[in-house]
Amino acid sequence: MPPLLALLRAGHQLVGLVIPDNPSQSELEENTIQLLPIQTNDTIVGRARTHQIPIWSLSQLPDTLEFELLIVACFPHILPLTLLNRASTAALNIHPSKLPKYRGPTPLFWQLRDGMREIGVTLHHMTTQIDAGNIVTQTSVPLPIGISGASANMLLATKGANMLINTLDGRDFSGRPQEGPESYQTWPQTQDWQVPASWPVLHAFNFMRSTEEWGHRFTLLSHQKTVTARSAIDFSHGKSTPGTLRLSKSGDYEMGFTNGWIRFR
Repeated sequence: MPPLLALLRAGHQLVGLVIPDNPSQSELEENTIQLLPIQTNDTIVGRARTHQIPIWSLSQLPDTLEFELLIVACFPHILPLTLLNRASTAALNIHPSKLPKYRGPTPLFWQLRDGMREIGVTLHHMTTQIDAGNIVTQTSVPLPIGISGASANMLLATKGANMLINTLDGRDFSGRPQEGPESYQTWPQTQDWQVPASWPVLHAFNFMRSTEEWGHRFTLLSHQKTVTARSAIDFSHGKSTPGTLRLSKSGDYEMGFTNGWIRFR
């Protein structure tokens, strides 16, 4: 949503909005995780309709449509080279990591799992390889402690939108090759929801708070037993025994991490 709103505010002419084709049920079950539950009617499709922007699914995009820029944010499919080449100036993607690290469909999840407090945002040229095109610009965004996944996504998308508008204003679409260590992560598996007691308490708290909206239960690896949790309520720094479970004053369970406790339910 933020890139679309930023383009509208800046007065750019939008010739269309492209949305994914409806997946089959098997594709939904195999490849899709609900990242941001929709709790409002204020959607990107609704905004496009309000501003009378044509809307097509990917398979229905007219072959005759001409456009200068193709701008992508969180699109769940690799776009064919024939489509990328139709952009007369550039095909650009806003990706929430500092490429070439954390390529793939869920970069925020993996950065949070790795305990990162600053999350990257990259504007890059698109190729038929996933998140591998030349970098136009990139930056890092510090995340507040305990930020929700929805708020983190909005913060990163807003930063990406600002980077996009600055690039359009400067008309400089030159890019540099991606350099440095590369990494690619796919969809999280069951073991990726495990939260070891060996983690620093703030690492564990931020990971749980920012990914709980996925609706997947966390597995807390305690010395006494393995327990599951829906969410982290709060945390405290202080002396602890990692992996130890205890009842808090409020009646909720707490588990010890390397430098503190997390209260969870």
